[in-house]
Amino acid sequence: MANVLPLDAQRDVWRLYRARFLIAISVMLFIASALIALALAPSYLAISLAAPDQPAAQPDAKGAPDDAISIARSQMLVTQLAPLLAGSSSPSTIIMRALGERPSGVAITHISYKAADQSSTGEIQLVGTASRERVAAYRDALTADHTFNSVSVPVGALVGADGGHFSITIDGNF
Repeated sequence: MANVLPLDAQRDVWRLYRARFLIAISVMLFIASALIALALAPSYLAISLAAPDQPAAQPDAKGAPDDAISIARSQMLVTQLAPLLAGSSSPSTIIMRALGERPSGVAITHISYKAADQSSTGEIQLVGTASRERVAAYRDALTADHTFNSVSVPVGALVGADGGHFSITIDGNF
């Protein structure tokens, strides 16, 4: 029948189908947006009703219990951090000093630091890779620095038995 209609009639029919298609798509999009709005409405209402506008906080005449908790927490932190703050040198400067003695060709992969306390001295452990000659040179450079009390390297690293891996333990008053 499509080939029986004149060309103008065919255009009118296609225009009619296109309009119906656009109307159907518009109605489907409207229904989808209405369903989404209905799905989001309960959460919007819950949020708006659960958190009413709060006026600016006014100081109480008798003091707030949160302030007492904050003060106690601050005092506890000060007592715990006091030894670190009273130290003569920070860990970063000691570690930078130890790394500054490192000869070329020595790669440090891990650094651990243990602060000094009443019963022991501070300790830095450097772990890395290098040839045995460079490990020995690094140990000699660290020993020559009078900041460190003792420098120890496992014998396996000095004879090359560990395949280039080494660990250096440095003790001192830091």
